[in-house]
Amino acid sequence: MPKKPSQPWRLVLTTPSVPVYTKHRSKPAAYRAIEDEKERVAAGLSNVVRIAVDQWDIDVQRWVRYENVWDKTSARLASERANER
Repeated sequence: MPKKPSQPWRLVLTTPSVPVYTKHRSKPAAYRAIEDEKERVAAGLSNVVRIAVDQWDIDVQRWVRYENVWDKTSARLASERANER
């Protein structure tokens, strides 16, 4: 029987050059890391333009996309729309 990895959640941080992957033990830990990364982007400390979450699928033994969480362009547009009101 296939074994579940100790870190079955992974963030895919898309940058202009290469994607960066970070693994996490739990879904809440992964989502905390997303918020931290979004704060780093807002502060100008990160060049991440998109964040997605993958989960290890034990049945097929590979990473599968769980959710596309954040896109810098969409976030900027949503922020501008909110400021116009």
